[in-house]
Amino acid sequence: MEKMKIASKAASGWALFLRKAWIDIVLLVLAAAAIGAGFYLCTWPDWTLREDIRNLNQGVAAFNAPPGLLPPGEGRIAEYPIERAGALWEKAAAISTDNKLKSLAYYNFGTLVGREAWAQSLAGTPTLDMAEGIRKLGEALRADPSNEDAKFNLELMEKVAQLQGEKEGGPGEGYSPGAVEKGY
Repeated sequence: MEKMKIASKAASGWALFLRKAWIDIVLLVLAAAAIGAGFYLCTWPDWTLREDIRNLNQGVAAFNAPPGLLPPGEGRIAEYPIERAGALWEKAAAISTDNKLKSLAYYNFGTLVGREAWAQSLAGTPTLDMAEGIRKLGEALRADPSNEDAKFNLELMEKVAQLQGEKEGGPGEGYSPGAVEKGY
C-alpha cells in the first residue's frame, strides 16, 4: 500500500508538472517550428523572387563579374558583363510595376550607358550615345522623383554632353533641336 501511495504521488507530481508547464512546452514547440521555417526560407533559391527583382539582382551580379566573356545562359549568347547587365536592367525596368525598383533599374542602366559613352569619347572611339544614358536617367526620375542619385548623375551627364558638344563645335547652351523660332 505504501508503494502505491508513493507511485500515485509520483504520477500526480508529473501530472501537476505537465499541467503547469504546458504553456512552456507549447512555446518551445512553436519556437522550434519558427526556427526551422526561418532556415527553410533562407535557403530558398532566387527563382522564388519576383522576376523583376531577379533581373535587377542578376544585372548587378553581371556588372560585378570580372572582365571577359560570360558564358551563354538562359537563352543568351556569350557576352561581356556590362552588356548582360544592361540587358537585365532594361528588362527589369520594363516588366516592373514597382516604381522604386523601376527607378533603380533605369538608374543603373542609364549610369552604365553614360559612363561607357563618356569613356569611349575620351578614348576617341565613340560608339555609344550619351543621350541614351540621359534618357534612361530621365526615366528613372519619372518613375521615382525622389531618386537623388539619378538627379545627380543626370545633371552631371547633361553638363558633360554640353561640354562635349561645345568641344566638337556643336551648338552651345540654350540650343534645342525641337525649338521653334517665333517671329513676325
